[in-house]
Amino acid sequence: MLGFKKHAALFIAAAVALSLAFFGFAKSPNLPEIKEANAFVPRAEAVKWMSLGYNSAAASLFWIGGIIAYSETMFDGKIFKWLSHVADASTRLDSLFKTPYTFVVAITANNEPDTTDYALLRRGVKTFPDDWRLAVSTAFRFANGPGKDYAYAAKIMKPFENDTAAPEHIRGTARTFELRAMPLEVAIAHILDDYLNPDYKAFQRGLAIKAARVLNSKEIDKIESILNDAAKQKIEPQTAFMGLIKMNVIPNNP
Repeated sequence: MLGFKKHAALFIAAAVALSLAFFGFAKSPNLPEIKEANAFVPRAEAVKWMSLGYNSAAASLFWIGGIIAYSETMFDGKIFKWLSHVADASTRLDSLFKTPYTFVVAITANNEPDTTDYALLRRGVKTFPDDWRLAVSTAFRFANGPGKDYAYAAKIMKPFENDTAAPEHIRGTARTFELRAMPLEVAIAHILDDYLNPDYKAFQRGLAIKAARVLNSKEIDKIESILNDAAKQKIEPQTAFMGLIKMNVIPNNP
C-alpha cells in the first residue's frame, strides 16, 4: 500500500510539474522584436523554475511549439525566423536534447547572414563531440557564414582526422579548413610541401583541389600541372610557388 501511495504521489507531482511547465510555456511573454502575430518564443527562464526539475519535458514543449509555428508559416508561404531562438531555449533547458541542434543546422543555409544559430551550434558540438555529422555541418556553417571562421571550423573537425568511424573524405576536412584559415602564402607553401612528399602521392589530386580553393580559382588542371612539374623536378619549388600565388584572383582572407 505504501508503495502504491509513493508511486501515486510521484505521478501527481510529475503531472503538476508538466502542467506548470505548459502554463509557463503558454503564458511566457513574447520577445519584443518578434513581428509575426502568430509567432512567439517562450523564455527558458520563465519556465525553468516552474518545471520542478522536469527540464527535459519543458524543453520538449518549447521545441514542439516551435516546430508547429515553423510548419504553420511554411503552409502560409512565409518564413518563421525564430526557430533557432526556440532551439536555443530548448537546449539551454536540456543540453542533451539533440534534435534541435541537428534540425536547425540542416535547414539553415551555410551562407545565412543571420547568426542567431551560432550559440546553439557551439553548444551542440560541445555537448556531442563525437558526432561527426553534426560537426561537419556546423563547421561548414561557420566557414561559410558571416565572419568565415575557418579556424573554428578546423578546430571542430580536428578530432575526426583519425576517426575510422567517419568517412575518409570527412577525415581530411579539418586540413581544408586549416588551409583556408592560413594566410595565402602559408597555405600554398603547406600544400606544395605536401604535394612533394612521396607519402602523399595518392592524394595529389585532392591537394590540387585544395590549392584551387585557397586560390579561389577554377583552374584545377593548370594548378595540378604546376604542382606535377614541381614534383617531377621540371621546375624549382620556388618557381611553382610563385606561379601558384599569381593565380590568386580574390584575396583568400578578406
